[in-house]
Amino acid sequence: MKVEVPYREEKSDVFEIVKRPRIEIEIFSIKKNKWIIFDEVLADTGADFSVLPRYTGNLIVDDITTGKYAEIKGVVPGVKLIVYIHKLKLKIDEVEFESSVAIADSDDVPMILGRIKGLDLFKCIFDTGKLFFCAPQLLS
Repeated sequence: MKVEVPYREEKSDVFEIVKRPRIEIEIFSIKKNKWIIFDEVLADTGADFSVLPRYTGNLIVDDITTGKYAEIKGVVPGVKLIVYIHKLKLKIDEVEFESSVAIADSDDVPMILGRIKGLDLFKCIFDTGKLFFCAPQLLS
C-alpha cells in the first residue's frame, strides 16, 4: 500500500497561507454500525493522541462520557482539555486498525491523527508539501 496525500493550503492568522497534511480516514461508527469518512484530519506527528471534537464523537459512539476520562495538554501550558478515551476502529485506504482515540468534551478542537496507535503504525514520509503513507507497520 502506498498513498500520496498533497498538503492543503489553509488560511492562517499568523502566516497568510499554510500548507497542512490533511488526510482522509474512516472511523467505524458503533452508533450507526457503519464506516464514516472524515477528510479533514490533520496528520500531526507532534500529537501523542488522536483527537476528535465532541460533535464528531457523537456520530461515532452513543455517549462520549463512557470512555476513560483524561485531561490532556497542548501547546499552551496549564490549559487542559477534557477528553474521553475510546477504542475505535479506523481505516486509512484499505488498512484497518484499532486505536485509542480521545473524544474531546469540546467542539473547538480539530480532528487529529496522532502518533500512538495511529501514525506510528505506518511508515510516513513528509516531503515538500506531500505526505506519503507506505507499507503499514501495524505493530500489534
